[in-house]
Amino acid sequence: MFALLKIARLAITALCALILFISFRGDDIVGLILTVVPVAIVLAVLWLVPLLFGHRRPAAPVKYRDGFIPSIAHDNIALDAEQGVLWIRDPTRGERYLLRSDILAAKTDHDWRNGTFRQRIELQISDIANPQYCVLFERHSDRWIKTSKINGQERDEWFARLKAWTGLATLK
Repeated sequence: MFALLKIARLAITALCALILFISFRGDDIVGLILTVVPVAIVLAVLWLVPLLFGHRRPAAPVKYRDGFIPSIAHDNIALDAEQGVLWIRDPTRGERYLLRSDILAAKTDHDWRNGTFRQRIELQISDIANPQYCVLFERHSDRWIKTSKINGQERDEWFARLKAWTGLATLK
């Protein structure tokens, strides 16, 4: 469905470019101005509105390992309280299962990239090869302040869970 909309948007853009090309060939300046303004409005609506109202792709489906039954889960983090295991998904390092004793410290953070806030929890674990993992909270679109705050609230909620679950005072 979205591929068809993108193709239609590209076709309309090509048509607008053709109209502008034809209007630039004439000597009539008034006709040129009357052509450029509507074409500019059409192109602005075609390309800027999807940027403003765009949403993120849903999180990739999760297949937990056998025996892991999450008590509570989010897109990139889940906790099995009975077994004492935490599942996390880092965008660069992939999935990882952690025991309570593996977590050394954690902190919350966010950054601003490409017009969006990225809310995250950074975990420091007892692994020499990969000592730091990042859990992103991107369920809601970050293009608006309200939904960015929702991602921040979910991040803070999970941080409080981690703090209570690990019992570490080094969590910041």
